[in-house]
Parts: sequence; structure tokens; C-alpha cells
Amino acid sequence: MLDQLEDFTRAPCRPIRFGDVGLEIEERSDGTLILSARAPLEPHEQNLLRRFRDLAGSQPDKRWVAERDGEGWAGLTYGEGWAQATSVAAWLLRRAIPEGRAILVLSGNSPAHAAWMFGAMAAGVPISSVSTNYSLLSTDYERLRYVVDLVKPAVIVAETAEFARAAEGIAPADAVIVSAAPEAFERNVVEMSEVLGAPDLEGIGQRVETLDPTAPARYLLTSGSTGRPKAVIHTQAMMTGNTASGAQAMGDAFDWGGVMLDWLPWSHIAGSSLLTNITWLGGTLHIDDGRPTPDRFAATLRNLKEIPVRFYGTMPSGYAMLADALEADAGLRKTFFSELRVMLFGGAGLPQPLHDRLQRLAVATTGQRFLFVSGYGSTETGSAISYTWWESTRVGIGLPVPGASLKLVPCDGAYEVRVKAASVTPGYFDDDERTAAVFDEDGFLRMEDMADFHDRTEPELGLYFAGRRAEQFKLANGTFVAAGRLRDSLLRASPGLFRDVVICGEGQLELGVLAWPDPEGVRRLSGGDDVGHQAVVEAVREGLARHNAEHRGQSERLARLAFLDTPPEVEAHEVSDKGSINRNMVLRRRAADVARLYEGGAGVIRA
Repeated sequence: MLDQLEDFTRAPCRPIRFGDVGLEIEERSDGTLILSARAPLEPHEQNLLRRFRDLAGSQPDKRWVAERDGEGWAGLTYGEGWAQATSVAAWLLRRAIPEGRAILVLSGNSPAHAAWMFGAMAAGVPISSVSTNYSLLSTDYERLRYVVDLVKPAVIVAETAEFARAAEGIAPADAVIVSAAPEAFERNVVEMSEVLGAPDLEGIGQRVETLDPTAPARYLLTSGSTGRPKAVIHTQAMMTGNTASGAQAMGDAFDWGGVMLDWLPWSHIAGSSLLTNITWLGGTLHIDDGRPTPDRFAATLRNLKEIPVRFYGTMPSGYAMLADALEADAGLRKTFFSELRVMLFGGAGLPQPLHDRLQRLAVATTGQRFLFVSGYGSTETGSAISYTWWESTRVGIGLPVPGASLKLVPCDGAYEVRVKAASVTPGYFDDDERTAAVFDEDGFLRMEDMADFHDRTEPELGLYFAGRRAEQFKLANGTFVAAGRLRDSLLRASPGLFRDVVICGEGQLELGVLAWPDPEGVRRLSGGDDVGHQAVVEAVREGLARHNAEHRGQSERLARLAFLDTPPEVEAHEVSDKGSINRNMVLRRRAADVARLYEGGAGVIRA
């Protein structure tokens, strides 16, 4: 019944007040376009720590950050969080951390982690939170050692016992380790309670007034999908500029001042910026102990049954599992959609059929649509610098927020994207060469992405993501292939069949696809998990045919497909913390599957 629901776009949308943003376009003689918001960025508080301090004074008993504690939730109020942050700051100031050294955090999201992040900023010591995968899934700690050499930590926060081996394995001889589980370490460490338990409300409260919002506050590491991770400098001005511009554009759509549930790691820009947004606007963050993986998504569903949210965001793999769960559980549907107004996704990832499937579920449950809002940004831009700040049913990356400009340079039938915004980084820590290379002659940050308009005659309909420049490659005849665009097209043409796909064909005569099946879709077609079942094979051929009907050229036509029988591996860097696929790494590690695809081995499906 849900699949047969009439056109969901006819249903009314939950009322949302967007900001008054507007669009201005400058066209240069070479075809380059400069897209900017007509509305200027409004004056805002740039000192994040002053904002936090003042909120702790005005709403000391409101919950700030909470984590699952058995059957309930425990964490920190704004008053408690500020007290712990001042304690961290005072401890760091007493240690007199040398200039050029940083704090390294080996921890998942937690109230203590949040207190360290804000305490370090209050002390003026840059802090860097590292992906837990570097500590927990690695055996040689190669990437973690590289990060240590890069940011030169004077203090390492290894909150729980599971991080003890990694911390001791990579800690510089003069670094101090702080942990809530000192018994797990062979060397002497500082007990976490010692650092968190001695607030200096007056002294640090006064010190906050002297902070320079443009000074380095955090080093946020890139995913390293195109090479070694880079340490992106984040300042308080960047963080607050990103929050202020997003809030101005989105009005009440995101409800960052309300109640949130989120799993995204604070070592990644999406998760860390949400914590900033919530803190700047006085909201409450419940840390989701689940993940969008088959073995941990049940925890997310448990939390969603308890906490009705107005705003929700995850990665495409999470949305696919959420759709499966919502279809199977009427009680979950009722709670989840009871207050929901907006769901957010990164514009590069969500297949249109998945977008439509979730909307139909909402309409079937409440009679109303919610808004699926897309955003676009990077670690270097401090999170999103464009959103769909209007009602839209198209999957895209939106248009610039106030204070941001997109420079679109014609390239291979689309546009290369470059950006300016209040939230753009001043550069990479200790890497002048990369810093110089990432900015163009006009001071725009090179995103290494491609984009195009949904309709070039109506630019106000927004842009869509057209792939990473790094994903482009050549066929044997020298023709360029835009792999990202083809990926999105095939996912649209094959709704519910694939979790993700990788386009292949470099140096070949025709294009092929390696695909991860969607388990639920395969079960519906085959009655089990048989990707070789005739119904599944026919569905694949139909999807390829739909794609090829609109993409007939050699650089666009997909000629063959093979399923992968193992999921993307996080430890091998095939997939990032946020769930996006590292195409180049997949192709390198799965060369045998690529060979099977082109040799016509077992399971290869021809278009």
C-alpha cells in the first residue's frame, strides 16, 4: 500500500519558516558565475565561549549533552557543562601548554569529550578529535601516528579503557595522558575526574572575554580519502559564522535550539558542527549510541522510539535502513513522524527514490510531507555553505547561505565549485604549501567538486552535485567519464536495489559497475538473499536500461554490473566515518572484482 501511495507532492507540507535569502548572479566573460545570497550575513556573536558562558548563566538547568545510561539518559546541563569546561581550561593553563602543541582526543562522543572541546577553546589551546577507527580498528596505528606527528599533542585524552593500547602506542614521551580508566594503562596517567572536578567559573569566565575568535581553536582532520589527512584550522569565528549563516537561511526549519538525536562523530565536520550549532542556540543533544550499520542500527531505532525529533540527519545508508524499519513498524512511524519537520542530507549522496520512499511513509502516517533539506560543504568550509532554503522535492545541494558565494567555473559540461564564506578555513595547520594551493587567484577555496543547475534557465531551482573531480577518469579512447553523476543516475533508475555503487572503466572500452545490494530489496525480489535470483537479475537489467535510455554515449552507458559480496571496510578506508564511499580505495582493494567484471566472470550481469 505504501509503495502505491498517490503522488506525495500533493500532500500538504508541515509549516516551516525559512529565512529571506534571495539569489544574485554575476556572470563573467569567460562563462564563470558567482552565486551569492542577496541577504547579507547579519551581525552575530563570534565568541563561542562567551555564548556558552552566558547560556550557562541564563539556563543552567537545561540539559546540554546527554548519553544513554541504561534505560534512561544522563549527561550535563549547561551549568554543569560550563563548570567542567572551566575546570579543563584552568588545568590546561596551569600546565602552560607550549605554543605549537595541541590536545588529541581519542574518544567517542560523550559529555566529557564535549567538556574537553569547550575547555580547550577557553584555554586557547587547539584541540583535535580523532576518528575512533584510527584507534579501535587499526592494528599498526599508521594513520594515528601520522596525526600525532602532525598536531604534536602535549595532552592525549583517552577517555575509556578501549583506547589505552592506542594511546600508549603513539603518545610522545613528553605527552600527558588523561583517562577515566587509569587502571587500563601501564604508564602513569592523570585521572579524568581530577581535570573535570575543579571549576574556575570566575577566572575562566573573565578569560573568555580576552579570546581572539580568529585564532586557531580546533584542528579538524579531513577523511584522507584523497591522500594523507590534513589538519584543517577551525576558529571560533568560523564555527559561529557557519551557525549564524545556516540559522539565518533556514529559519525555524532545523530547530537547533530544540531537542536533537545524532550519532555523527565529532571528529567529522558534520557531527562537530551540529554540537556547535546546538550550543550556540541553547539546544539539547542526545548522543545516539547506534550507527547506520546492520549490527548497531537497532540502538538508533530504540532511541528514535523514545525521542520525537523535529530535525533528523544521517547518511544515505542510515536513511535506507530507517526506511526499512519504518515500513515494518507502525509504532516507530507514529513516533518518528509525530513532530518531524525536516530531515537533512549531504547533497552528494541521497538517491531520489529513497527521498520519495520516505516522503510516502510520512504522508501515509500523518497526511503531511516533511521537508528533505540538502546541504553542501566540507571540512574546510566549516560545514554547509549552501542549503535548499526553500520548499523543494529535488535532490540537490541548494544555493548559497547569507555571507557565502559560490564561484562556478565551466568544466566538462558542468561547473567546478569554489567558495568564499565567513566559515571558510584560513588554511591547514603547518602546511603552507597546501594552504596556498587550495585558494585560487580570487581567494575562493577550491572544493574539487562539480555541480550544475537543475535547470540553467531557472537557477533559483538550485544546484545538484555532479561528482568529485577526483572521481573523473578516462576510457581507453580518451573520453572523460564523470563517475559521480553516473552513480546518482543509476541509483535513481534502480530504486531499492543497491545500497551503493562504484563506476568502473578506467582504460577500458566500456563502463561497468560494482554494486552493494540492498538486502531488503533483494529479499523482496528473491524471497531471500540470492543476488543471482532471476528476479534480481531482471531488476538490475531494467535499472541499467532505464539509465542507458537517457545516457547513450560511450562515456555514460553502463554495460555490465557485478555485485560485491562483502560490505565496504572502514578499517581499509573504503568508507568514511560519515558513510560515504571512497571510490579510489574500493577499486584499488577490489582489483580482483574489477577483473571479474571485465572478464565476464561469475555473476556478471550484462545490460
